[in-house]
Amino acid sequence: MLVSVFAVSACGGDDTVTNPTPPYVGPTITAVSPSSGASLGGTQIAVTGTNFADGATVSVGGVQATSVRVTGASTLTAVTGPHAPGLTDVVVAVGGQSATLSAAFLYVAVPANAMPVISSVTVQGTRPNEPANFADINEEVVVTAVVTDAETPVSQLTYEWSADIGTITSTSGATARWRAPASIAAPVMATITVRVTEVIATVTGAAGPAVVTQTAVGTGTASVHNSLKEIGDMSRQFLLDFSNSSLSPEYVVRDFWDGCPGKAEELQDVRTNRANWLITSYKIGEPTSVSVNFSSACVTPNRPSRPGDGCSVVPCEWHDVYKPTGQTGTTIGPDYLSAVYRNNRWWLCSSDFPSGTITTPVNYPAFIR
Repeated sequence: MLVSVFAVSACGGDDTVTNPTPPYVGPTITAVSPSSGASLGGTQIAVTGTNFADGATVSVGGVQATSVRVTGASTLTAVTGPHAPGLTDVVVAVGGQSATLSAAFLYVAVPANAMPVISSVTVQGTRPNEPANFADINEEVVVTAVVTDAETPVSQLTYEWSADIGTITSTSGATARWRAPASIAAPVMATITVRVTEVIATVTGAAGPAVVTQTAVGTGTASVHNSLKEIGDMSRQFLLDFSNSSLSPEYVVRDFWDGCPGKAEELQDVRTNRANWLITSYKIGEPTSVSVNFSSACVTPNRPSRPGDGCSVVPCEWHDVYKPTGQTGTTIGPDYLSAVYRNNRWWLCSSDFPSGTITTPVNYPAFIR
Protein backbone atom coordinates (compact mmCIF):
# COMPACT_ATOMS: atom_id res chain seq x y z
CA MET A 1 0.00 0.00 0.00
CA LEU A 2 1.31 3.44 -0.94
CA VAL A 3 1.00 6.10 1.80
CA SER A 4 1.53 9.81 1.13
CA VAL A 5 2.64 12.14 3.91
CA PHE A 6 2.12 15.90 3.57
CA ALA A 7 3.44 18.75 5.74
CA VAL A 8 0.70 21.34 6.07
CA SER A 9 1.26 24.96 7.16
CA ALA A 10 -1.92 26.31 8.71
CA CYS A 11 -3.28 29.62 7.37
CA GLY A 12 -0.33 30.07 5.09
CA GLY A 13 1.99 30.87 8.06
CA ASP A 14 5.74 30.65 8.15
CA ASP A 15 6.79 27.07 8.78
CA THR A 16 10.27 28.05 10.05
CA VAL A 17 11.09 27.24 13.69
CA THR A 18 12.48 30.06 15.92
CA ASN A 19 15.42 28.88 17.97
CA PRO A 20 14.79 29.32 21.73
CA THR A 21 17.09 31.58 23.79
CA PRO A 22 19.94 29.45 25.04
CA PRO A 23 20.10 28.98 28.80
CA TYR A 24 22.41 31.30 30.77
CA VAL A 25 25.88 29.85 31.18
CA GLY A 26 27.19 30.38 34.69
CA PRO A 27 30.39 32.24 35.59
CA THR A 28 33.86 30.80 35.71
CA ILE A 29 36.94 32.00 37.63
CA THR A 30 40.43 31.73 36.18
CA ALA A 31 42.52 33.92 38.52
CA VAL A 32 42.50 36.15 41.61
CA SER A 33 45.02 38.97 42.10
CA PRO A 34 46.54 39.59 44.53
CA SER A 35 46.32 36.08 45.87
CA SER A 36 47.03 37.08 49.48
CA GLY A 37 46.09 39.79 51.95
CA ALA A 38 45.69 40.69 55.59
CA SER A 39 43.42 38.71 57.88
CA LEU A 40 41.97 42.08 58.91
CA GLY A 41 40.35 42.27 55.46
CA GLY A 42 40.34 45.39 53.30
CA THR A 43 42.36 43.96 50.39
CA GLN A 44 41.05 44.92 46.97
CA ILE A 45 41.19 41.92 44.65
CA ALA A 46 40.71 41.65 40.90
CA VAL A 47 38.93 38.49 39.73
CA THR A 48 39.13 37.31 36.12
CA GLY A 49 36.94 34.71 34.46
CA THR A 50 33.89 34.59 32.18
CA ASN A 51 30.20 35.47 32.19
CA PHE A 52 30.35 38.12 34.91
CA ALA A 53 27.38 40.52 35.02
CA ASP A 54 25.87 43.27 37.13
CA GLY A 55 24.55 41.96 40.42
CA ALA A 56 27.43 39.53 40.88
CA THR A 57 28.44 38.72 44.46
CA VAL A 58 31.84 37.59 45.72
CA SER A 59 32.83 35.68 48.83
CA VAL A 60 36.32 34.88 50.05
CA GLY A 61 36.63 32.09 52.58
CA GLY A 62 32.85 32.21 53.03
CA VAL A 63 32.95 35.91 53.99
CA GLN A 64 31.00 38.26 51.75
CA ALA A 65 33.25 40.76 49.97
CA THR A 66 32.22 44.41 49.69
CA SER A 67 32.44 47.10 47.00
CA VAL A 68 31.90 44.57 44.20
CA ARG A 69 32.27 46.30 40.83
CA VAL A 70 31.83 44.43 37.55
CA THR A 71 34.12 46.08 35.00
CA GLY A 72 33.37 43.67 32.16
CA ALA A 73 32.14 40.19 31.37
CA SER A 74 35.56 38.81 32.31
CA THR A 75 36.70 41.12 35.16
CA LEU A 76 35.44 42.41 38.47
CA THR A 77 36.90 43.90 41.65
CA ALA A 78 35.94 43.46 45.29
CA VAL A 79 37.27 44.13 48.79
CA THR A 80 37.87 41.23 51.15
CA GLY A 81 36.27 40.97 54.58
CA PRO A 82 38.08 39.81 57.75
CA HIS A 83 38.96 36.11 58.08
CA ALA A 84 41.23 33.88 60.11
CA PRO A 85 44.68 33.27 58.59
CA GLY A 86 44.77 30.48 56.03
CA LEU A 87 44.15 29.47 52.43
CA THR A 88 40.57 30.05 51.25
CA ASP A 89 38.26 29.59 48.26
CA VAL A 90 36.91 32.46 46.15
CA VAL A 91 33.31 32.19 44.93
CA VAL A 92 31.53 34.37 42.35
CA ALA A 93 27.75 34.05 42.02
CA VAL A 94 25.71 35.47 39.13
CA GLY A 95 22.05 34.85 38.29
CA GLY A 96 21.67 31.98 40.71
CA GLN A 97 24.78 30.14 39.44
CA SER A 98 28.24 30.22 40.95
CA ALA A 99 31.85 29.33 40.30
CA THR A 100 34.56 28.46 42.80
CA LEU A 101 38.32 28.77 42.54
CA SER A 102 39.72 26.59 45.31
CA ALA A 103 42.63 27.70 47.50
CA ALA A 104 42.77 30.98 45.57
CA PHE A 105 43.39 33.52 48.35
CA LEU A 106 45.68 33.35 51.37
CA TYR A 107 44.74 35.32 54.48
CA VAL A 108 47.91 36.29 56.34
CA ALA A 109 48.05 37.36 59.99
CA VAL A 110 49.30 40.91 60.55
CA PRO A 111 49.91 42.73 63.82
CA ALA A 112 47.07 44.81 65.27
CA ASN A 113 47.27 48.39 64.06
CA ALA A 114 45.08 51.33 65.05
CA MET A 115 43.46 53.35 62.27
CA PRO A 116 44.80 56.89 61.66
CA VAL A 117 42.70 59.44 63.57
CA ILE A 118 41.53 62.61 61.79
CA SER A 119 40.45 64.89 64.63
CA SER A 120 39.54 67.88 62.46
CA VAL A 121 39.58 69.33 58.95
CA THR A 122 39.60 73.13 58.96
CA VAL A 123 39.09 75.59 56.11
CA GLN A 124 40.67 79.01 56.51
CA GLY A 125 40.98 81.95 54.14
CA THR A 126 44.02 84.20 54.09
CA ARG A 127 42.35 87.63 54.50
CA PRO A 128 42.86 89.29 57.93
CA ASN A 129 40.19 88.24 60.43
CA GLU A 130 38.43 86.07 57.86
CA PRO A 131 36.17 83.55 59.63
CA ALA A 132 36.94 79.86 59.48
CA ASN A 133 34.95 77.64 57.10
CA PHE A 134 34.15 80.61 54.86
CA ALA A 135 35.02 81.28 51.22
CA ASP A 136 33.94 83.79 48.63
CA ILE A 137 33.40 82.69 45.04
CA ASN A 138 36.73 82.05 43.26
CA GLU A 139 38.63 82.45 46.54
CA GLU A 140 41.51 80.08 47.31
CA VAL A 141 41.67 78.93 50.94
CA VAL A 142 43.87 76.62 53.00
CA VAL A 143 42.48 73.29 54.20
CA THR A 144 44.30 71.53 57.04
CA ALA A 145 43.73 68.08 58.52
CA VAL A 146 44.87 67.34 62.08
CA VAL A 147 45.94 63.69 62.01
CA THR A 148 47.49 61.37 64.57
CA ASP A 149 48.54 57.73 64.31
CA ALA A 150 49.77 55.43 67.05
CA GLU A 151 52.26 53.49 64.92
CA THR A 152 53.25 55.59 61.90
CA PRO A 153 54.66 59.15 61.80
CA VAL A 154 52.05 61.38 60.17
CA SER A 155 54.64 62.46 57.59
CA GLN A 156 54.76 58.87 56.32
CA LEU A 157 51.01 58.61 55.81
CA THR A 158 49.52 59.14 52.35
CA TYR A 159 46.98 61.97 51.90
CA GLU A 160 44.45 62.13 49.06
CA TRP A 161 42.29 65.29 48.78
CA SER A 162 39.04 65.85 46.89
CA ALA A 163 36.04 68.21 46.93
CA ASP A 164 32.43 68.00 45.80
CA ILE A 165 32.63 71.46 44.20
CA GLY A 166 35.53 73.74 43.38
CA THR A 167 39.09 72.60 42.75
CA ILE A 168 41.95 71.24 44.83
CA THR A 169 44.78 73.42 43.51
CA SER A 170 47.71 71.97 45.48
CA THR A 171 48.46 69.50 48.24
CA SER A 172 51.28 69.03 50.72
CA GLY A 173 50.56 66.14 53.04
CA ALA A 174 47.98 67.13 55.63
CA THR A 175 47.51 70.57 54.01
CA ALA A 176 45.81 71.45 50.73
CA ARG A 177 44.66 74.55 48.92
CA TRP A 178 41.12 74.63 47.58
CA ARG A 179 39.57 77.18 45.24
CA ALA A 180 35.83 77.86 45.42
CA PRO A 181 33.87 77.87 42.15
CA ALA A 182 34.07 81.13 40.22
CA SER A 183 30.38 81.00 39.36
CA ILE A 184 27.76 79.33 41.54
CA ALA A 185 24.36 80.06 43.04
CA ALA A 186 25.71 81.14 46.43
CA PRO A 187 25.43 80.68 49.29
CA VAL A 188 26.15 76.96 49.12
CA MET A 189 27.98 74.49 51.35
CA ALA A 190 31.11 72.77 50.00
CA THR A 191 32.59 69.55 51.38
CA ILE A 192 36.33 68.88 51.18
CA THR A 193 37.42 65.30 51.84
CA VAL A 194 40.79 63.84 52.83
CA ARG A 195 41.63 60.12 52.72
CA VAL A 196 44.57 59.22 54.96
CA THR A 197 46.18 55.85 54.20
CA GLU A 198 48.60 53.92 56.39
CA VAL A 199 50.70 50.93 55.31
CA ILE A 200 50.19 48.21 57.90
CA ALA A 201 52.46 45.46 56.61
CA THR A 202 53.80 43.63 53.59
CA VAL A 203 52.58 40.04 53.39
CA THR A 204 53.87 37.26 51.18
CA GLY A 205 51.57 34.79 49.50
CA ALA A 206 51.58 32.52 46.50
CA ALA A 207 51.79 35.48 44.12
CA GLY A 208 54.58 37.21 46.04
CA PRO A 209 54.56 40.22 48.38
CA ALA A 210 51.47 42.41 48.79
CA VAL A 211 51.14 45.69 50.68
CA VAL A 212 48.36 45.85 53.28
CA THR A 213 46.87 49.30 54.00
CA GLN A 214 44.04 50.91 55.91
CA THR A 215 42.40 54.28 55.23
CA ALA A 216 40.63 56.85 57.39
CA VAL A 217 38.34 59.49 55.87
CA GLY A 218 37.72 63.01 57.16
CA THR A 219 35.72 65.96 55.85
CA GLY A 220 35.64 69.71 56.28
CA THR A 221 33.06 72.19 55.06
CA ALA A 222 33.12 75.72 53.68
CA SER A 223 30.17 78.06 53.32
CA VAL A 224 30.67 79.61 49.87
CA HIS A 225 29.32 83.13 49.34
CA ASN A 226 29.08 85.83 46.74
CA SER A 227 29.52 88.41 49.49
CA LEU A 228 29.40 91.57 47.39
CA LYS A 229 26.12 90.51 45.79
CA GLU A 230 24.61 89.21 49.03
CA ILE A 231 25.40 92.39 50.98
CA GLY A 232 24.28 94.63 48.14
CA ASP A 233 21.03 92.75 47.56
CA MET A 234 20.20 92.64 51.27
CA SER A 235 20.93 96.36 51.70
CA ARG A 236 18.70 97.33 48.80
CA GLN A 237 15.91 94.98 49.92
CA PHE A 238 15.92 96.56 53.38
CA LEU A 239 15.45 100.01 51.86
CA LEU A 240 12.72 98.74 49.53
CA ASP A 241 10.92 97.28 52.56
CA PHE A 242 11.38 100.53 54.49
CA SER A 243 9.80 102.36 51.55
CA ASN A 244 6.64 100.25 51.74
CA SER A 245 4.67 101.95 54.54
CA SER A 246 2.37 98.92 54.86
CA LEU A 247 5.17 96.67 56.16
CA SER A 248 5.68 96.40 59.90
CA PRO A 249 8.90 97.77 61.46
CA GLU A 250 9.74 94.31 62.81
CA TYR A 251 9.55 92.81 59.33
CA VAL A 252 11.63 95.61 57.82
CA VAL A 253 14.59 94.92 60.18
CA ARG A 254 14.40 91.11 59.96
CA ASP A 255 17.84 90.87 58.31
CA PHE A 256 19.62 92.86 61.04
CA TRP A 257 21.82 90.89 63.46
CA ASP A 258 20.42 90.91 67.00
CA GLY A 259 23.88 91.55 68.44
CA CYS A 260 24.28 94.88 66.62
CA PRO A 261 23.12 98.06 68.43
CA GLY A 262 22.14 99.34 64.99
CA LYS A 263 19.18 96.95 64.92
CA ALA A 264 17.44 98.61 67.87
CA GLU A 265 18.24 102.03 66.44
CA GLU A 266 16.82 101.12 63.05
CA LEU A 267 13.73 99.50 64.53
CA GLN A 268 12.95 102.73 66.38
CA ASP A 269 13.67 104.77 63.27
CA VAL A 270 11.19 102.73 61.22
CA ARG A 271 8.57 103.00 63.98
CA THR A 272 8.96 106.78 64.04
CA ASN A 273 8.65 106.94 60.27
CA ARG A 274 5.54 104.77 60.24
CA ALA A 275 3.89 106.87 62.98
CA ASN A 276 4.44 110.23 61.25
CA TRP A 277 4.95 109.72 57.53
CA LEU A 278 3.28 107.99 54.61
CA ILE A 279 5.68 107.24 51.75
CA THR A 280 3.83 107.90 48.51
CA SER A 281 6.57 107.09 46.00
CA TYR A 282 10.24 106.15 46.03
CA LYS A 283 13.29 105.17 44.00
CA ILE A 284 15.88 102.81 45.48
CA GLY A 285 18.90 102.43 43.21
CA GLU A 286 21.46 99.68 42.90
CA PRO A 287 24.34 99.93 45.39
CA THR A 288 27.05 102.33 44.25
CA SER A 289 29.64 100.72 46.53
CA VAL A 290 29.96 97.36 48.28
CA SER A 291 33.10 96.16 50.09
CA VAL A 292 34.19 93.32 52.39
CA ASN A 293 36.89 93.81 55.04
CA PHE A 294 36.34 91.57 58.05
CA SER A 295 36.30 93.25 61.47
CA SER A 296 37.09 96.62 59.97
CA ALA A 297 34.87 99.70 59.92
CA CYS A 298 32.41 101.31 57.54
CA VAL A 299 33.11 105.01 56.99
CA THR A 300 30.01 107.18 57.32
CA PRO A 301 30.29 110.87 56.37
CA ASN A 302 29.71 113.33 59.24
CA ARG A 303 29.25 110.50 61.71
CA PRO A 304 31.46 108.04 63.60
CA SER A 305 32.48 104.95 61.64
CA ARG A 306 30.34 101.87 62.11
CA PRO A 307 31.90 98.47 62.87
CA GLY A 308 31.24 95.86 60.22
CA ASP A 309 32.63 93.06 58.09
CA GLY A 310 31.08 94.56 54.96
CA CYS A 311 29.86 97.99 53.85
CA SER A 312 27.47 99.29 51.19
CA VAL A 313 26.10 102.58 49.90
CA VAL A 314 22.67 102.74 48.24
CA PRO A 315 21.11 105.82 46.56
CA CYS A 316 17.56 106.64 47.69
CA GLU A 317 14.71 109.02 46.90
CA TRP A 318 11.46 109.26 48.86
CA HIS A 319 8.34 111.37 48.44
CA ASP A 320 6.11 111.47 51.50
CA VAL A 321 3.21 113.04 53.34
CA TYR A 322 3.31 114.19 56.98
CA LYS A 323 0.24 112.48 58.42
CA PRO A 324 -0.94 115.10 60.97
CA THR A 325 -1.03 118.00 58.47
CA GLY A 326 -0.94 116.44 55.02
CA GLN A 327 2.14 118.43 54.07
CA THR A 328 4.51 116.80 51.60
CA GLY A 329 8.25 116.26 51.76
CA THR A 330 11.12 114.88 49.73
CA THR A 331 14.28 113.08 50.87
CA ILE A 332 17.11 112.33 48.43
CA GLY A 333 20.58 110.96 49.15
CA PRO A 334 22.73 107.90 49.87
CA ASP A 335 22.13 105.46 52.72
CA TYR A 336 25.23 103.95 54.34
CA LEU A 337 24.91 100.40 55.67
CA SER A 338 27.21 98.00 57.51
CA ALA A 339 26.97 94.20 57.58
CA VAL A 340 28.40 91.39 59.71
CA TYR A 341 29.00 87.71 58.98
CA ARG A 342 27.48 85.44 61.63
CA ASN A 343 26.20 81.85 61.69
CA ASN A 344 27.23 81.13 58.09
CA ARG A 345 25.36 84.11 56.58
CA TRP A 346 25.49 87.86 56.12
CA TRP A 347 23.37 90.21 58.27
CA LEU A 348 22.88 93.95 58.29
CA CYS A 349 24.28 95.75 61.32
CA SER A 350 23.47 99.45 60.90
CA SER A 351 21.88 101.97 58.53
CA ASP A 352 22.62 105.71 58.42
CA PHE A 353 21.40 108.56 56.25
CA PRO A 354 24.02 111.21 57.15
CA SER A 355 23.79 113.49 54.14
CA GLY A 356 21.47 114.42 51.32
CA THR A 357 18.64 116.76 50.52
CA ILE A 358 15.68 116.71 52.90
CA THR A 359 12.72 119.03 52.33
CA THR A 360 10.35 118.51 55.24
CA PRO A 361 8.53 121.09 57.36
CA VAL A 362 10.62 122.62 60.16
CA ASN A 363 10.34 121.06 63.63
CA TYR A 364 8.64 117.93 62.32
CA PRO A 365 9.96 114.48 63.36
CA ALA A 366 12.82 113.35 61.15
CA PHE A 367 11.79 111.31 58.17
CA ILE A 368 14.92 109.15 58.50
CA ARG A 369 17.85 109.12 60.90
